[in-house]
Amino acid sequence: MYLYRFEVTSNSEVIDVVVAASRDEQAFQLVEVELEKYFLKEPEVDDISLYEKKKIRTGNAFVLYERETIVNN
Repeated sequence: MYLYRFEVTSNSEVIDVVVAASRDEQAFQLVEVELEKYFLKEPEVDDISLYEKKKIRTGNAFVLYERETIVNN
C-alpha cells in the first residue's frame, strides 16, 4: 500500500489531494472520486499530477505547504 500526494490544477488553482492505494491506476481513480465528494460542483480539472509517492510505514507523512507547488503561477 502506498500514500500518494497529487496536485490537481483547475482554472489555474492548485488543489492538493492525498490518497492511499495499492496501485497507481487506483490512486488516480481515487483522486477523481475524492474531488466529486469534496466539491458540490465538481471543478473542471485541467491536470492531475503525481507529486509524491511513499510506501506506507509508521511515521510516513507529507508536508503540505501552500507556496510549494510544481505548477508555476
